[in-house]
Amino acid sequence: MKPVHSIEEVVQAGLCISCGACVSAAPEDAISLVLKQRQSFTPRVNAAKLDGHDAAFRACPGKGVPIRSLAMELYGSAPVETFELGRYRVAAALRSTSEEILRAASSGGVMTAVARYLLQKGLIQGVTASRLIYGSTGPVTQSFVARSLTDLLTAQGSKYCPTTTNVLVRSCMKEGGRYLFCGTPCQVAALRLAARDNTDINRVFPYTMANFCGGFRPFEFLDDIVLSLGISPRDIRFFRFRGDGQPGSLLACTEDGRSVTEPYPDYIVRSTVPKMKRCWYCLDATGELADFACGDAWLPRFLRDSHGWSIVLGRSSFAETVLQDMVHDGHLIRQEVSCQEICQSQKGNIASKKYRQHSRIRVSRFMRIQTPEWDVELPRLNRGMIHEFRVLLGKSTVGRRVSRLRRLVWGIPVR
Repeated sequence: MKPVHSIEEVVQAGLCISCGACVSAAPEDAISLVLKQRQSFTPRVNAAKLDGHDAAFRACPGKGVPIRSLAMELYGSAPVETFELGRYRVAAALRSTSEEILRAASSGGVMTAVARYLLQKGLIQGVTASRLIYGSTGPVTQSFVARSLTDLLTAQGSKYCPTTTNVLVRSCMKEGGRYLFCGTPCQVAALRLAARDNTDINRVFPYTMANFCGGFRPFEFLDDIVLSLGISPRDIRFFRFRGDGQPGSLLACTEDGRSVTEPYPDYIVRSTVPKMKRCWYCLDATGELADFACGDAWLPRFLRDSHGWSIVLGRSSFAETVLQDMVHDGHLIRQEVSCQEICQSQKGNIASKKYRQHSRIRVSRFMRIQTPEWDVELPRLNRGMIHEFRVLLGKSTVGRRVSRLRRLVWGIPVR
């Protein structure tokens, strides 16, 4: 199939990830994001204002990312490179020593701890972040700039739904100062793509941090889960996917005082809504274009510990120095972890994003499904072709039908 050539074609192909990079890269008011049917934030293009400007499309990670060449530009001097984890200087298991941070953390609280440290040292004036807000249609994510520990604590926890972090790039550029860009691997990739056109981005966002990511789902996914637990999304006034230790638990509270909790990941099976299409074809499991990359330490020796732990990859010399200083100053506690252990801790995600992608992309193109473009040579593992066909067929049909039926039963509008 021919590659996509515009933001409109990215959306039509189902490859948009709601990051908002196009909004910040386009001329003012040329593109806006709208929440479409409790699914995702979708670009609305003003063709007259966008005419002749393709920076928005170049910044879009939905079409694919030259991840290998970007990683070489950013971290070419890093001493370690693996197909599974990318380039890095330091790998460790870490946890915060702050009880305030750990109280609501899902693992070791390292992302929050690093962000606070950089703020306290005056190295940055803010951190891109996302939180959930509540209204008549149900919880939805809101992106904002965190400037204090209080702000950071409101952003703690996995979202597993679309976030529009990259729309903050324009406002931060206007305001000036220095910021930590914190987002998903694809959002960091979008920032890197935009910086190729506008090098001032590197001055305003000198540091980046990403979570390990297995993909996210439309807001229907969140709705499905709470509906199956006996709560209407429009009645929720507090929601979290994970928190209160590792691996954490879901918590949903309503305005009338009801609350429901369920351990992670037990509640995941309550929804059949599939991941965003672009997530099916993502190759980045561990934030390969971010200075700091953090994920759960899914290893027995850490899970048996009473404290949560995070796996952290420091890819830049700055990240390596900051992590060393934070351990030395008592902000973090460190344990050694090998590359093999990290791969083991993320084996499901790595298998899906690295080893199965050749078959998945091959089957998709046979089915005339548009896929992103990458500059990575994938291992040609031909086994699993039938399995990938069944998976793709199920994602495209069954999940959404079951979700919509559940919403109709509960009287939640389906448009």
